[in-house]
Amino acid sequence: MLDQETLKHHLYSIQEFLFQYEGIDKKPKFVEDQKVFIEVLKKFAKEKGLDFICAEFNDPNITFEDTLQRWNPILNFIITDALAEMEPDRKHKLFLKKVSDMTGYEYSRYLDYLKGDMKIK
Repeated sequence: MLDQETLKHHLYSIQEFLFQYEGIDKKPKFVEDQKVFIEVLKKFAKEKGLDFICAEFNDPNITFEDTLQRWNPILNFIITDALAEMEPDRKHKLFLKKVSDMTGYEYSRYLDYLKGDMKIK
């Protein structure tokens, strides 16, 4: 089992990996060691009920680069969310975004946070 700091470091590494795939036509050099990042992203997506992302990663007709670019905002949010749970004293990145800039998944999580803080019913 990883300690909290090591896990946080790994999540930041995955987030940095995702940042490389933001935007259309970004094709950074893939390092074989980064395969584990894909597996972790698939695991997180499955835990969040986003099986369609896992299916796309497993589809031999779709490259992982295309999947990373297509679902980057959601995958990035999942990692940011995991980091926010580990660092509850830091303001969640989601509260810094405009609602109009959020994906549907982000908006859903935003509402969950507000409900959790009892700001809405």
